Amino acid sequence: MKICILFPGKIKPKALVAAQDEYIKRLKPFGVEVAVYKDEKVSSRTPEQIKEAEAQRIRKLLKDGDYLVACDERGRNIQTLEMADLLKAGRQGAFPMAGKRRMVVVIGGALGLAESVRKKADAVWSLSSLVMAGGVARVVLLEGIYRAFTVVENHPYHNE
Repeated sequence: MKICILFPGKIKPKALVAAQDEYIKRLKPFGVEVAVYKDEKVSSRTPEQIKEAEAQRIRKLLKDGDYLVACDERGRNIQTLEMADLLKAGRQGAFPMAGKRRMVVVIGGALGLAESVRKKADAVWSLSSLVMAGGVARVVLLEGIYRAFTVVENHPYHNE
């Protein structure tokens, strides 16, 4: 099973670029790809209009058979071992990944995700109950997915 992570625009703050790039490099051998969708500038439009414009871009990147995970602070806290079990299920074609070709994990723009994306999602994960800068959320998500893969692979990283 392939995994695609969708991020909005450029990483901010820029000081996190090295951390993001390091985890993207570590995840490549596991078949994880990262794609960027254009985020909207906060403007005179309503927050809902801005989020829906981003949602349209997100939907264009989705394919039939995707298992969509939306990252949102109102989601369910995901734990490392749960994430590892989901990755195993993806490899084995087991529930809840049966019939799914790809897992797509998406982080919203500056205003978060549109309700339409949350409703379409197969799962909504909270990376933290805190609202965090988009760059921090990226690094937290990438490290969490990397850690889950190391659990699946029985690599010592998880216990370091």
